[in-house]
Amino acid sequence: MNDAPTPEAALKLTDAFLRKYRNDSLITPAVAPHAPYTNSDETLKACKNLAVSYNAPILIHLAETKKENDDSLSKYHMTPTERLESFGFFHSRTLVAHAVWVSDSDIAILKRNHTGIAHCPSSNMKLASGAAPVVKLLDRGLNVGLGTDGPAGSNNDFDMFEEMDLAAKLQKLATGDPRALPARTAVAMATIIGAKALRMESEIGSLEAGKRADMITVRLDRPHAVPMYDVYSQLVYALKSSDVDDVIINGTIIVRGGKCLTIDAASTIAKAKEYGIQIAKSVK
Repeated sequence: MNDAPTPEAALKLTDAFLRKYRNDSLITPAVAPHAPYTNSDETLKACKNLAVSYNAPILIHLAETKKENDDSLSKYHMTPTERLESFGFFHSRTLVAHAVWVSDSDIAILKRNHTGIAHCPSSNMKLASGAAPVVKLLDRGLNVGLGTDGPAGSNNDFDMFEEMDLAAKLQKLATGDPRALPARTAVAMATIIGAKALRMESEIGSLEAGKRADMITVRLDRPHAVPMYDVYSQLVYALKSSDVDDVIINGTIIVRGGKCLTIDAASTIAKAKEYGIQIAKSVK
């Protein structure tokens, strides 16, 4: 947590957070050390132990850049993935973001530990981090969902429709194969495969009896949505997040007709502008 002065204080805050929300119907609390290169082995071990004690997910950036990978090899004589494996980090419910610079042995480690992956194509492209080997990861049986890594300097939005589109197109470009990562797979990554990556597929990720009633409706009456030949291609390549009409979370209607029912838009936008001014001042 970035609002604590020391790793020890952050762990205490995280422990309190886990205790407060561990039985919440909507919030799934997690332990989230930023990355191997910003944490010591001791802190990472403590984070892993904390997550295991609560059976909570642990989220971490991993193998995002070539520099991270090269620095780890130089300092530890191990890849970032091998370093985490060396002290049992993946024994918890782990979800790693990025996994761009992973070797075949790294992939084997992630597969062996049932590690989930969050692919963040917008971020990887914007920061020139590289193209994650998503097709290979999926072919090896890993669960690869989608993330935004936003909205700081690594991305500027939380647009999951955009991530579906870019994920599919980036793999085509990276592999030289226009059939790589078809639209149906991109939609699955945004839904059920993403749920599996979080080990929450029994609760979310698809519309089934016994799962949470989470769903959206999407408009198909705008010019860019006509005609429609294939629903998956339409969702990934033609439709936009602005086409979402209704949002239902755990059976409660949150957005209806494109309007949020739970947040006052005007005051929220005003507050966001206020925060923006504060942030701009703080970085000068």
